[in-house]
Amino acid sequence: MIELFAAFALSSAFSAADDIEITKLSEDFYNLELARFEKKLPVRERHERTAERIAKKADCKLPTDIGWVHARVDVALEVSPTGRVTRVVPVDTGCRQLETYVIEHLTKYAGRDGAVVRNGDKKWYRQAITFRWPE
Repeated sequence: MIELFAAFALSSAFSAADDIEITKLSEDFYNLELARFEKKLPVRERHERTAERIAKKADCKLPTDIGWVHARVDVALEVSPTGRVTRVVPVDTGCRQLETYVIEHLTKYAGRDGAVVRNGDKKWYRQAITFRWPE
């Protein structure tokens, strides 16, 4: 749990490290409800090529399996009552540049009202984006 808190504190792009919500969030990240998007988020071939280029340029050490690199970025999403993603906090993957790309990607495609199926007050959800490319 301490490593998870450290990951959130270090990789939080839009939150202060001492944010009480993030501290609570980090304690039970994997117990958060999975975010359901109104429309499927685009993670097309061009997004994977961009992720590959970013990871290679940053010399990120990502897991490989049978000739493929697998880059999974878990994120916590703060969602407004209208279904807009208002904050994205990645779990530390060891590749800060890739995490930043995922934040920008989610903010672009889910930063509008109704992007996440939601009722009620502001709430935290979890989601992951996975990229893969040949070694």
